[in-house]
Amino acid sequence: MFPEELSRKPVWRFFKELCSIPHTSGDEERISSYLRSFAEARKLSFDLDTYGNVMIRKQGEHGDPVMLQAHMDMVGEKIAGSSHNFLTDPIKAVMEGDRLIARETTLGADNCIGVALMLELLDGDDKDLPPLECLFTVDEERGLVGALQFPPEWITAGKLINLDSEDLWLITIGCAGGRDIRITLPGEMVEYCGSAVKITVDGLNGGHSGIEIGSGNANAIQLAARVCRQMEVLLGGRLISISGGTKHNAIPRNAEAYVAVEDTESAIALCSVISKDFLEEYSGIEKEIIVVCEEVKTDRCLTANSSENMIDLLLALPHGVQKMSGVVDGLPETSCNLAIVEWQENTLSVLLSVRSAIESAKDAHCESIAAVGRLAGADVSMGNGYPGWAPDRSSELLKLAQASYRTCFESDPEVEAIHAGLECGIIGERVGDLDMISLGPDISDVHIPGESVSISSVALFLDYLREILKRLTL
Repeated sequence: MFPEELSRKPVWRFFKELCSIPHTSGDEERISSYLRSFAEARKLSFDLDTYGNVMIRKQGEHGDPVMLQAHMDMVGEKIAGSSHNFLTDPIKAVMEGDRLIARETTLGADNCIGVALMLELLDGDDKDLPPLECLFTVDEERGLVGALQFPPEWITAGKLINLDSEDLWLITIGCAGGRDIRITLPGEMVEYCGSAVKITVDGLNGGHSGIEIGSGNANAIQLAARVCRQMEVLLGGRLISISGGTKHNAIPRNAEAYVAVEDTESAIALCSVISKDFLEEYSGIEKEIIVVCEEVKTDRCLTANSSENMIDLLLALPHGVQKMSGVVDGLPETSCNLAIVEWQENTLSVLLSVRSAIESAKDAHCESIAAVGRLAGADVSMGNGYPGWAPDRSSELLKLAQASYRTCFESDPEVEAIHAGLECGIIGERVGDLDMISLGPDISDVHIPGESVSISSVALFLDYLREILKRLTL
């Protein structure tokens, strides 16, 4: 389902086709194939690597080559009760005023609006654009994987415009680097024939763990762990299992835990009290926090010591901003997202995602988290991570983009670094000597159901992007 009135307009004609192709992270084969077919049908030069990254080139009559870049994967999140299957179903999008929105799922405007913009330029007959090198990367949302793998010799351009930003008024000139940490803690299970409760925490805002990490939004995993601790302390409960979160770069919106407890009526009443406490704590931030407690049966649970140790670990692990920037006002410098908790048999597995604009600070925060894990007796492993992108306010491309913005909008854009991760840092490091900026139209609520994009901003942005490219031919 896609609004018919949009489907024949520039950019949107391609975005409609992209919405019809499932393309969550790790499942980009079909969209990669679509891009290859697009290039072949237009007799455009293209390259493909073994990971699915695609490079499409278009000749230009003037100027040096310019690189455009966007990622083809999306975060797949949906509301509770939705039957949407991200592996088979097209994204359902509707118009609400000036916005195109997916009500039950993520929309994928992050970053297929960028992909559609590149396709529009590749398909057009503009005679006053420079040669274009359009790089479409895979698996960005799970750790910028595609950007780490494409052959750097594909790139001959000296300037890169990344199309993965989400504010029309903003030119991004820097971003944080990141690293994931996995903490694995086994526990001792024993037989237990008795009552238990299932605790569900749901309805939270969630959000992108780079963009929204300073918002104060609640983390469902932390709240579920707090409920478990109260069950343990007040009712002698013991943990059976706990899980929550789905993506390393999304703040968890829901979590569930099973706790062995004899007095289930008291447990249900306790959850009602805790729910009110949570709402008071997050007043003005979270619209709702749903805490549901229901009676279940179980035949085993953790020992008292294992239960206490696992809950201790979850309560001790950090989430949120560790330090604000001392250079850029209001910008988080270092943060951690307590992202995913999984349970298998008797083992707790926790994934945390650390971001920082400063490599030493990123490494220090990772070591601090690892120390918490080791103190709990857990196994700790760290990913390789990815580099940040240092701002360059003397950039020639930045100055040209500012001048183009003034021409198009008769005002000055904002120029900022962001706390989210962008592929610019990796691409710049691998290719070397690239002048880079990141731009995009107005996109809201990325990585959560209800993601939307401003329709009018896409048309304005296309004109703005064309103006930048035309100036690069002079």
